[in-house]
Amino acid sequence: MRFRMLGPLEVTGPDRSVPITAERQRVLLALLLMEANRVVTAERLVDAVWGDSPPSTARGQIHICVSMVRANLAKAGLTDVIHTRPWGYVAEVADDDLDLHVFDRLALAGRAAAESGRHAEAVSVFAEALALWRGDIHVDSGAARTALQAPVARLNEQRLTVVDQWVDAQMALGLHQQLIEQLIELVMQNPLREHLRAQLMVALYRSGRQAEALEAYRGGRQVLIDELGIEPGEELRRVQEEILSGALDSPRPSPAAPPAPAPDAPAAEAPRVPRLLPGAIADFTGRDALVDQLSHALETDPADSCGLRIIAVTGKGGVGKTTLAVHLGHLLADRYPDGQLFAKLRGPSGRPVAPAQILERFLRSLGVPGAAIPATVEERAELFRDHIADRRVLILLDDAIDEAQVRWLLPGSPHCPVLLTSRSRLTGLEGAHSVQMDVFTTEQALQMLSRIIGAERVQVDIPSALALIDLCDGLALALRIAAARMAARPHWPLGQMVARLHNEHERLNELTHGGVDVRASLAVAYQELPVDAQCLFRRLSVLEATEFSSWVAAPLLGTDVSTAEDTLERLVDAQLVDVELVDGCRARYRLHSLVRVYSQECLAEKESTPQRAAVLSRVLSTWLYLLEEAHRRVYQGDHALHGTAPRRALDRWVVDREVADPMVWFEEERTSLITAVRQAAAAGHDELCWDLALTLVTMFENYNYFDDWRTTHEVALAVTRHNDNRRGQAAMLYSLGSLHMFEYRLDEAGSRLGAARKLFREVGDRHGQALAIRNLAFIDQVRGRRDEAMDGYEEALAKLDQAGDPTTEAHILGSMAQIQLDRGLVTEARRTLETALALLQHSGGHRIRAQTLCRLGEAHLETGDLAAAERAFTEGMESIRAAGDQVGEAHALRGLATARHRQGAHTEALEMLERAVAIADRVNERFTVGRIRLTLGEVTAEQRRYVLAREHTAAALEIFQRIDAAGWRDRAKRVLKDIDAESAQAPAPSWSLWGHGPSAPRLETSAPRPGARR
Repeated sequence: MRFRMLGPLEVTGPDRSVPITAERQRVLLALLLMEANRVVTAERLVDAVWGDSPPSTARGQIHICVSMVRANLAKAGLTDVIHTRPWGYVAEVADDDLDLHVFDRLALAGRAAAESGRHAEAVSVFAEALALWRGDIHVDSGAARTALQAPVARLNEQRLTVVDQWVDAQMALGLHQQLIEQLIELVMQNPLREHLRAQLMVALYRSGRQAEALEAYRGGRQVLIDELGIEPGEELRRVQEEILSGALDSPRPSPAAPPAPAPDAPAAEAPRVPRLLPGAIADFTGRDALVDQLSHALETDPADSCGLRIIAVTGKGGVGKTTLAVHLGHLLADRYPDGQLFAKLRGPSGRPVAPAQILERFLRSLGVPGAAIPATVEERAELFRDHIADRRVLILLDDAIDEAQVRWLLPGSPHCPVLLTSRSRLTGLEGAHSVQMDVFTTEQALQMLSRIIGAERVQVDIPSALALIDLCDGLALALRIAAARMAARPHWPLGQMVARLHNEHERLNELTHGGVDVRASLAVAYQELPVDAQCLFRRLSVLEATEFSSWVAAPLLGTDVSTAEDTLERLVDAQLVDVELVDGCRARYRLHSLVRVYSQECLAEKESTPQRAAVLSRVLSTWLYLLEEAHRRVYQGDHALHGTAPRRALDRWVVDREVADPMVWFEEERTSLITAVRQAAAAGHDELCWDLALTLVTMFENYNYFDDWRTTHEVALAVTRHNDNRRGQAAMLYSLGSLHMFEYRLDEAGSRLGAARKLFREVGDRHGQALAIRNLAFIDQVRGRRDEAMDGYEEALAKLDQAGDPTTEAHILGSMAQIQLDRGLVTEARRTLETALALLQHSGGHRIRAQTLCRLGEAHLETGDLAAAERAFTEGMESIRAAGDQVGEAHALRGLATARHRQGAHTEALEMLERAVAIADRVNERFTVGRIRLTLGEVTAEQRRYVLAREHTAAALEIFQRIDAAGWRDRAKRVLKDIDAESAQAPAPSWSLWGHGPSAPRLETSAPRPGARR
């Protein structure tokens, strides 16, 4: 047994026991184990630890506490116990691993044995169950004592019940005298428990100790009067009377059938059978699988269990929960011959109906006269349970508000299943089986439309039908309203309804028909929310992104993340916000379009334009803060161009959670980030807009999202021009020029980079000038104008003297070293590269360092030091692969292939080159493909495979001509000419086999792309 709760908390793994010493960890684990295999909400855990005074960081601390418990369990070999769920945590424990479960199972088996007259077996099983208790359940003081008080009291009561049954079984075996000592101790420990005292009296009397038995009664009566002011109950009084009369020794009569009525007696009136279900709709459709699942759950034979059967169907308003439940009730009505009860738990105004009021209706429907109905809800609930205890009644509770409302209405018998619907998840309802009901699938929605307006009408215009389903979010209520309106207007084509719904401002007005209204359904959920949750719901429509992370709630509310996330979870619980787990751990939230429209209406009604603008500004400022942090983590530093827009910081634990893997984070948030750029532009936040766009280049380059790069920058350029933000214009022109250069549209690149250089000079930004000049120099280098390129690189270096950007300096030195290598100045190139590496020593530019190492490897190749070359390429390759830099990997493979070829490993070299060209081709890096194909042409020519050599070289030449790389174009022509000459002669080629040339500036690749944020 792994987990022991019946006494001090103990955990034992396959390796060793686990001491859980920290109070918070004990409380958290105890609560999860008491609710084993059921979700415990984070709010409930917070309440258990802190009570009514949780700190603002409570939710974050619960996350940490859960992690620490998991770590402690893992030390003992228990690695898969506590799991995270969207609204809390669950401890998944096998029945035999938790003493609570074993105790329940043994208690049930003991009762079954006793009821079957197998008393000796019952005594043994009950004793085994009680042996699991090692003392009192320990509860830490303070908030934990309050939070765990109810479950601990329930467990103690279950223990005492088993004690009672164990004593009864022994007494049935005649073991009265042996029980007296234990019963005296039990009565002293539980002086108000009348059944134990009655058992003691019987044991004493049947052991010949009548006076002591009567004294036990007198002592018990006095305790009850002193403590509670009441006389003993019926059982104690009856045992006393039987002792005084001597009747206790007589065997009690076995239960017998009730006597038949006298011949002349009138027949008893048959009990009333209530049939309260509302009518089922005739066109119910689309929920066959759910109907089968719920039917099976409701029809499961309860003979082997005394637990209640509670099925909770939850889902957002309008999804069709009530329709499904009523349909199911009628479907199964004949299985419950004693009646079907139905009650709406929410009144017409949306307010909850009092349980006492519902119980009164139920009791009257069961035949209880009004005068016999008790006044208090407690008594009504007891009477209700008593009336249906021996009946088979189906109870349908519709639109429940919360668990407290439902508990009063539950039966006491497993033969009366409860089917309830609710917008809330009701996770606190003990033993309930919850089924989440989602919106219609496309197929289900088409079935509904076809049933209501006719299949032919749908089939004739499937595109419009699909558009209608999308505009209604697949929500059953919205679809039914739209279909009903279409049915009332048979002359309308589907496209006409679609056109009316396309207008967001009128969509909810269109979705009303015959007293049924989507807006009213949403309003009920909204109005039940607390004030802070209503505020968050409204402000979520400020975001134009279709989905978002939980931290977004913090800037929307202007509060800390833990508090905001708790508020967001209230919206999830209210089914106004949907949540989905990505990779099983990261939650993504979204508003359905109809919910968003209602949110926008609430926002416009409650908040002014300046308030909405301030909210959006906070969100965008937080986006920029997180994006810069992701950039910093990718590059191990940040020497980028930035604007003066404010940043709204998040707590470090939130940042670490969100951007632990910055590239994965970007992939998840890409659409939201692009939308943020658009929203910043639309709101006129030019500084925020261009800074967001330029910082995004980091991610766009790594994932080759060049259309996103172009789109965001054109938007940002437009708003900076509109607001006459000249530095912002320069930054966008520089980055767009870099994009054109990366695409080898060199004329357009030169034009935009020249304009950027001019604007940077006019605003006095030397850093910006240096970046633009560097990329203009690269264009000269690609076109074979080496002298102009060197002049440009030197000018760029001079302007970086006070920029504090060693990464860009190192990149420029790497480009200069490439020109030196092309000129055969190997010694000078090595010195230049060593200077670059020294600059990178502390700047954190790991990818630029990898690129510089690869160039150093090329320098070693020129001097014939193959071992040093291989070391340099291998060291560079390790950093490149760790960073996922595919283009850098292609360059490094080319260098390693050169070294392996010169070492005589020709086959291995060719395989490396083939891998390199495949990688470069996959990411559409044309210049790199050209260089590798040229190298392949040289290698295969040396092997006298002239046809293949000519094919590779011709392909390289075509690429160089297309991208206007003049120097490399001329080189490819020379190699092609030599191949033709060599193919006509036997001797080996005389031209140099392994040359070098410029590579496109790349962010963190073989050379940083021109959009580099340095």
